[in-house]
Amino acid sequence: GSYELYADTKMGNLKIGTAVLDLNVVEDQFTFTTEAKTESLWKALYDFSRYEKSTGNEEDGQVINNYFSVIEKIKGEIKKNYEINIATDKNYAISSTGEEWEIKPGLLVDPLSVYLALSNDMLNNPNLNEFTYQVVDQNGVKYLKFVVKGKENIEINGSEIETSRVICDELDLILNLSAKDNFQPVKIHKVNGKTEFTMILIEFIG
Repeated sequence: GSYELYADTKMGNLKIGTAVLDLNVVEDQFTFTTEAKTESLWKALYDFSRYEKSTGNEEDGQVINNYFSVIEKIKGEIKKNYEINIATDKNYAISSTGEEWEIKPGLLVDPLSVYLALSNDMLNNPNLNEFTYQVVDQNGVKYLKFVVKGKENIEINGSEIETSRVICDELDLILNLSAKDNFQPVKIHKVNGKTEFTMILIEFIG
């Protein structure tokens, strides 16, 4: 999907850039990438770019991760640049920084593929309203809980889309997932430090 990126600033809620979430699936192998960046007009206010890549496969309706990478820049300076290789069958994940973490048996995802896992689980378990995942990033492995808080209609390009509202308190994250589009994100609201960001869908890219 293609998204507009907004930030709450001292001048109000402003559209500062764009973001693209791209999922490519070949047989049961997936590559999921995101790229978000501020437009040149707003670089003086908030110069930010972030690229993420997640790969893996789907087995028996579950997302099995094997790789995750991030490159994040603020004001042209690299703030995050790391890769994580995941060996679910051996219960460990290792970072390009040299750190290695033991993971508990079961599903392990990264901050990007957790969206795929959530979408899969909501499709396969429509009566559940709480989903918990082991999520690995540069700080290690932690459990994150996503709670479905009911329905909310979101207007996109003059069309009303019925969504499920999902909250992850640990991430200061609110998701609106489209019920008719396999629970893909229509709206993503995230608090990063003192700044609130919102991504609003422009269009799904088929």
